[in-house]
Amino acid sequence: MLQTALHTPEFWRCYVLDETDGFDVDAAGKRLAEELGGTNLDLPVGSNWFLRLNLAFQVNLFTLYLCDPADSDDVAGGRLELGHWDQARAHPFCLRWDELEAVVRRMRAEPDRQRVSPELAMLLLAPWVGHGSDEQDLLAARRRIIAGELDRLGLFHGDAAERIVESLLMPVSEDDYAWRWDAEAGWTFGGEYSCYSNRNDDHRFPFAEFAEFRRLLGIADEPASAH
Repeated sequence: MLQTALHTPEFWRCYVLDETDGFDVDAAGKRLAEELGGTNLDLPVGSNWFLRLNLAFQVNLFTLYLCDPADSDDVAGGRLELGHWDQARAHPFCLRWDELEAVVRRMRAEPDRQRVSPELAMLLLAPWVGHGSDEQDLLAARRRIIAGELDRLGLFHGDAAERIVESLLMPVSEDDYAWRWDAEAGWTFGGEYSCYSNRNDDHRFPFAEFAEFRRLLGIADEPASAH
C-alpha cells in the first residue's frame, strides 16, 4: 500500500501540506491514514542505527527518529526524536545535506534491505534538511537535484512541480539561521529563535547518538565538512 501511495500526487501534497488550489489536506490525509494505517517507514543504513519516519496522516504529523535496532521501540532508549512538523509548526530542520546524501549512498549499497528506493528516500528526507541564510546558492542547486528526482516520478509538471520542489526543500524564515560547529555537540543549526530546528542547545537533540550515526555513515566530524 505504501509503495502505491508514494506514486500518487496526493501523498506528496499531504506530505508537504500543500493546500494550493483548494486541495483539502485534512480530508486527503484521513484517506491516506485509512489506507496505510499508522505508518512507520524504516530506512536501514547499517547494523547500528537506522532512520524511522512516522507518517501520521490522520493528524498531518510527521516525525523523524534515529533508532537503535536492538531497542527501537523504547522511546527513552532506542527511539530518539530528531524532529517533527505538522500544520502548526513547519519543518523543524534536523539534517545536513551531506547526511542525506550519505544515507542514500548506504541504502543503495544494501538494496535488499530497503522498503523504498533510495531515490524516494531522498525525497522523503529532503524536508528535514536545513539551509542557513548563508546557503542560498546551495539551496538552489540542491533543489535542482530534488527536481530531477521528482520529475522521474512523473507526478507533477510546470508550476505544480516547482511548488512541490520548493516545499520539499524550504528555507528558514530567520536571517540568522546557520550551521555552526560546536566542539562537544558537533553541528548545530539555529538562530535567536530556535524553534525551526531541534538541533541546538535549546532542545533535547540526541547529539551523542547522532555523532555515532554520522560515523556509521562515514562523515567526518570537522568544520571543513561544512558544505
